[in-house]
Amino acid sequence: MPELPEVETIVQQLNQQIQGWRIIDVWSDSFRKQNHLTWPQFQSLVKGKKIKQAARRGKNILLNLEGDLILWIHLKLTGHLLVGHYLFRNQKWLSLEQGYYQDKENTFIHWVFTLEKQKQQKQLVLADRRRFAKVVLLTQSEFLKEKTFQKLGPDPLAKDFTASRLKEILKKTKGPIKQVLMNQEYLSGIGNIYANEILFEAKLNPFKKASELKEEEIDKLFSAIKKVLGEALKFKGTSAEDEAYRMLDGSPGSFSSRLKVYQREGEKCVRCQSIIKRAKDHNRSTFYCPHCQQV
Repeated sequence: MPELPEVETIVQQLNQQIQGWRIIDVWSDSFRKQNHLTWPQFQSLVKGKKIKQAARRGKNILLNLEGDLILWIHLKLTGHLLVGHYLFRNQKWLSLEQGYYQDKENTFIHWVFTLEKQKQQKQLVLADRRRFAKVVLLTQSEFLKEKTFQKLGPDPLAKDFTASRLKEILKKTKGPIKQVLMNQEYLSGIGNIYANEILFEAKLNPFKKASELKEEEIDKLFSAIKKVLGEALKFKGTSAEDEAYRMLDGSPGSFSSRLKVYQREGEKCVRCQSIIKRAKDHNRSTFYCPHCQQV
């Protein structure tokens, strides 16, 4: 599932490529009735609306439209957005462009928004192999009442997220530090990939209770959060072996080659040459160095 660096990369690219474009048509074979909206009502509301800005809240993408409407997109496990030129033929959407657009992962198209600006057209599409991705239309008032966003914890890359604030959060928790990092009510945007990488960077035992961390350990954790997420954003996110994340041109993120523990079970630790181990925890794989992280 795309995490903070991947979603932030997508949002930045959306603002570069489709901000100010107008939706003139929408197609989907995966629409689910939402907020009492039928498919014709959904189509009617979004058609003609200009995309004012894309924003991110945690792992969620928000397209702010004219008319105080918000298109809320959560990519879930295998969803990803693409921007290009497409043609509907034989009941399928086909890319008119070559390169990454032709990769199989980019061909499972279930949503298409046709956009126009200054008589030019292109499509914003959602490809999703497993069809779990969420696309919901909200009014501003509905957005403000949406519990998903009310419960989100602070953003780890926000300026007001400080070491002191992290210490306050950890004092209130009882679970293992890795589970706390992934809990969206404590911190928003961190998932399994970056929880593993952050704890390795901080040399922390992923199974240690968050409330038992010493002050110097919390300082290291804070620095690791900022460093790992910042670097992952710089390299446009991670397209790991079991992840379908792609950028808007269909290309994968380049942070994958810089992963130090995630999906490196059985390989040598880049710091101490010990063998990276993997443990199953809450149906997730935890990757760690038994020597560096004092497990």
